[in-house]
Amino acid sequence: MNRLVAATALCLSLTLPAMADGKIYVQLPDLSSYTGKQAEDFLYQVVLANVVASNCEGYEVTDEEWSLLTDSADLLAYGQLNLNSNSYDDDYYKPAFDALDEATTCQAEGPAVEAILEDLESHGGSRVALPDQDAAYVEWRALMDKLQAQANGEQPAAPTGKTKQK
Repeated sequence: MNRLVAATALCLSLTLPAMADGKIYVQLPDLSSYTGKQAEDFLYQVVLANVVASNCEGYEVTDEEWSLLTDSADLLAYGQLNLNSNSYDDDYYKPAFDALDEATTCQAEGPAVEAILEDLESHGGSRVALPDQDAAYVEWRALMDKLQAQANGEQPAAPTGKTKQK
């Protein structure tokens, strides 16, 4: 009986790989109209909305909304601005986290979280999980690898198989 339970658990764990890291994949917006200073400003707003939603009581977002925020920020950072990871963190995430040191940040910036989400939706993004999360993961991973490689001045590597890291 223990073998049956173990075999069932193993089979179930192998059939749910896309959800293993907890990330939900959503339709991403088309942010190609954002360039230069406008892309920089919007990236800061999206990153700040993510940091506020993740750290300020009353402004929490769903897993789908979190994916929309973080992946949209990545689209802007890597795709529109060609930032490398260090510049992205130093120029956008560090200032957003530093803003949390201000006592008024949550109250001042919290209401903007919803406005940013609505803006991302107006560009084609969605707060609804894609129906095939496995296929969505493969597509998302390929896109992120391509954008990050381009931002680092490299050619994206050919996919070698399905591996996930959060």
